[in-house]
Amino acid sequence: MAAITLHDVPDEILSRLERRAQAHGRSLNSEMVDCLKRQTAGVVDAELWLSEVDALCAQVKGGPIPLQELVVATERENQ
Repeated sequence: MAAITLHDVPDEILSRLERRAQAHGRSLNSEMVDCLKRQTAGVVDAELWLSEVDALCAQVKGGPIPLQELVVATERENQ
């Protein structure tokens, strides 16, 4: 397998990764590999997705779009 070296990782990101690794009972390396797998596999992070939706809703004139409409549109797009 290949090896990757990361430079200039902000302390806060490293701390979050270390906490996640500890919470999942694995090494920092294993946690980072898992994060990379999930991000490259197209797995949707619900919290991130919802925060992006909220940000987009804030830009829409006429107020936010109901969540159910967004879910239906997303499902239709993914078919």
